Amino acid sequence: MAIPQEFLSELRDRCDITSLISGYVNLKRAGTNYKGLCPFHSEKTPSFTVFPDTKSFYCFGCQAGGDAVTFVRLAERLDYVEAVKFLASREGMTMPEDGAVDGLARAKMRVREQNRIAAKFYYHQLYSPAGREALEYLHSRGLTDATIGRFGLGWSPNGYDQLSKLLLSKGYREDEIIAANLGVKRNGRLYDFFWERVMFPIIDLQGSVVGFGGRTMKKDHGGRKYVNTDGNSLVYKKSENLYGLNFAKDSKEGSLVVVEGFMDVITLSQAGFDNVVASQGTAFNDSMARLAMRYSKDKRIILSQDGDAAGQNAIRKSIPILKRAGADVRVLSIPESLDPDEYIRKYGAGKFRSLLDSCASDIEFEIAKVRERFDLSTDDGKLKYLNAICPLLGELSRLEREVYAGRVGKELDIDKAAIISQIESGDRKRRNEERRAQLKAMEAQTSGREDKLNPQRKEHIRAASAEDSLLTALFYSPDKASYIKKKLPPEKMVTDFNRRLYTIALEIIESGQELSVGTVSAKLTTNESGAAARLFNASAGGMTGLDNIDFYIDIILGEAERLSADEIATSSPEDLMAMINAQRKKKD
Repeated sequence: MAIPQEFLSELRDRCDITSLISGYVNLKRAGTNYKGLCPFHSEKTPSFTVFPDTKSFYCFGCQAGGDAVTFVRLAERLDYVEAVKFLASREGMTMPEDGAVDGLARAKMRVREQNRIAAKFYYHQLYSPAGREALEYLHSRGLTDATIGRFGLGWSPNGYDQLSKLLLSKGYREDEIIAANLGVKRNGRLYDFFWERVMFPIIDLQGSVVGFGGRTMKKDHGGRKYVNTDGNSLVYKKSENLYGLNFAKDSKEGSLVVVEGFMDVITLSQAGFDNVVASQGTAFNDSMARLAMRYSKDKRIILSQDGDAAGQNAIRKSIPILKRAGADVRVLSIPESLDPDEYIRKYGAGKFRSLLDSCASDIEFEIAKVRERFDLSTDDGKLKYLNAICPLLGELSRLEREVYAGRVGKELDIDKAAIISQIESGDRKRRNEERRAQLKAMEAQTSGREDKLNPQRKEHIRAASAEDSLLTALFYSPDKASYIKKKLPPEKMVTDFNRRLYTIALEIIESGQELSVGTVSAKLTTNESGAAARLFNASAGGMTGLDNIDFYIDIILGEAERLSADEIATSSPEDLMAMINAQRKKKD
């Protein structure tokens, strides 16, 4: 049975892999991941890890790994289609039958149609007597009618079922209205999902309304300031959407400014800043980072979140995700802990432009946050600050180290050379630890299940390790696929198994799908999925830089050329002629 990719993608999005696996394994948080005793082999020390960010799992003991489908296949002993059915049932999704692709496309089209009707309804309500208070509120926030119209803002009235009745009159069924998140069934009656709220349509890159955010103006409105369309609806994936990108994608500005909320985007846009998007309160993830990078001309992403602890924490979490995607990250610190909307209205566009032009680099932001933790008026505080800052500076290039070590030295009245020496000492310690870890990993890779998957690894340890690192770099930076493929055609990979993974990854990227553990695992056996999960969840570190990628490719090509030379030296005249003819055909 061929299962549509759209259905599989939605199933992967909906499935919380941590929740799924916790039904089989007692998981405990370990940083951003979860650990527990592996359900697939006997162990006393937990080596089984769940990675929520990549929606995958991997056991460092038995090398089992993959996505949610792989886990169900192993845990329930099911084949691929049966495992998909199992998960679909768990998530309340109906398995598509023959012809369901057209049915799914039609369902999505009807959701978009309803959203378009709803957006017009809300907009007209805003300018009706029922929406007077909401319109006054928007005007009080400094918005003009032109801006209100441009963003399609509206008002959901308190008639409880006005929109539902309108949609029913236009031929939409109750279940369709509910599926679109525009209606809800209570006590056997259909009510509007949104009521008594200022409405913010969420528009995709094609100009279709895919969802709504509704803001209350009353403090006693159920305690929720915002009510939003389900973030995993048929046409709207909150974790893959940036509010305002439909306008920002056409900006002539080189950078992209990421703010927190709807009003920040709208107010800044009205003030002339058309390169602003909002994460809508969602933690920044790899999908958002790739989306932002696609529409940032100079690859500079400026983070501007609220000045409270939550906003600053969001910036800290977003920085490594964006840097992993190749972004030049800047951080905009707004005085008085104001949000962008408040600052613009208080001080104007000129002052805000000055803030943008002088925003800190990500490292300056990190240094400032470390500095806040210590009392630099005391020797003890200075020493603790220095010990905390050196590992951070150790992650920088040599030139950047010189610059920031000099600044820290002046700040603490300490010789820059002493700080550089401390950083290099930490570097040596870290390199030794990394080497020990790499040796341990290599030992693991040459035993057990890994050998069965890639038996050529033992003969080509260096090349196979370079292939692993290259695959991890490709997983983290699929935008570099064409560069990598041009320099390293699949046939040049040394080991058969890694060549297969490489070919699958390239095919997925070239087809326009998201490269993930799930999309790769769908083309592998359960045993093979473990290797994919291991590579996906390996620490990328600096391996995604072009210098490192070229280094891995050189190692692989060097081994491939050596093998080719050995093959020629030991070939019979007939075999040699066959190889020459094969090369001629390739050139033709």
